[in-house]
Amino acid sequence: MKNNSNKTPETTGVIDAKLNDPEKRKRKGTWKTVNQLLNRIFGVLFATGLMIGIAVIGLGFILTSKDYPSLREHFVMTMDETRRFTFVPRIFLATDEYEEIMSRKPTTTAEVTDPSLIHIAANDPQQTEPEQGEEPTPKTDDYGIVDEDGDGYILVPVSGRGYNGYMLVVLDPKRCFVARGGEGQTINLIAERSGAIGGINAGAFVDPDGSGTGKEPEGLTIIDGALVESARWDRQSFAGFDADGILHVGYFSYADCLNLGIVGGVTFSPPLIINGVPQDPGPSGVNPRTAIGQRADGAVLMLVIDGRQLSSAGATYDDLIEVMLQFGAVNAMNLDGGSSTVMYLNGELVNQPSSMSGYSRGLPDAFMFR
Repeated sequence: MKNNSNKTPETTGVIDAKLNDPEKRKRKGTWKTVNQLLNRIFGVLFATGLMIGIAVIGLGFILTSKDYPSLREHFVMTMDETRRFTFVPRIFLATDEYEEIMSRKPTTTAEVTDPSLIHIAANDPQQTEPEQGEEPTPKTDDYGIVDEDGDGYILVPVSGRGYNGYMLVVLDPKRCFVARGGEGQTINLIAERSGAIGGINAGAFVDPDGSGTGKEPEGLTIIDGALVESARWDRQSFAGFDADGILHVGYFSYADCLNLGIVGGVTFSPPLIINGVPQDPGPSGVNPRTAIGQRADGAVLMLVIDGRQLSSAGATYDDLIEVMLQFGAVNAMNLDGGSSTVMYLNGELVNQPSSMSGYSRGLPDAFMFR
């Protein structure tokens, strides 16, 4: 038994007073509550991190297993296209297995756009804005799309297996052009400077430090009929408009572009559809995507697919081909995707970019329309 004989009535009273101090009891209770809350938070974070880690490892082994070749390919390409996570597949795959997947490239074709397949209608009421005071005439075209307000463009939501996005149909191709992005300007600034109503991001850009500022175009780039960036190779995967509004898709050199009369175009890969025939785009992951195409009546198809989000994981090249064919594309090209994927219309972003800011990143150029 503990000996308390050394305590006097006076000291006992002081001790009792301290123990019964309401302020001290309040502070002690507050710290206890805070400690409990912190323990719970860190406990939840630890448990969540542990579960995510186990799930990622398990998923990694499943996706990289030879028993699931399609899933494995999608997983590897998704990580590679994300750029920040290119190292992840190497954790699970042997070097030769990884390099074998990465060596599968799009099938290069000598086929180029046949202009005779595109018939741009003249004086189509769908392709001209109504006169002042004139009521627009809604019209359903052969593709089932209605231009209800007669302004010559239609925005259509699209969705598929695990993705959501938008198709912007511009009925008169001569309204479309390539705009320069300046010093990595965001798409809203590009639109304001060029007087555009809307558009999408376009070609590749030089990004040596991985900052994603998009200041300088990469590859064959033509704007307003002038060469902005020369070709690093004799022929590049290219999409561009000629003076008649025909979108040419294929592998071109600068000399080819001069012969075709290209007034605006950019480099990216791979071609998706040429002369109505789906191309072999090679392997791809599930990511945000941008693409441009053209119907037989000349209408331009601008497509964005959101990705890296709970509501929309993203799309593959084959998904882009499927959507473009549904909208009647005769020719179509994949454009820069990932964090660059963005659509702008009438002063607002249409989609939800996957960039860290949630807004448009700096772009070297953009396909726009007035």
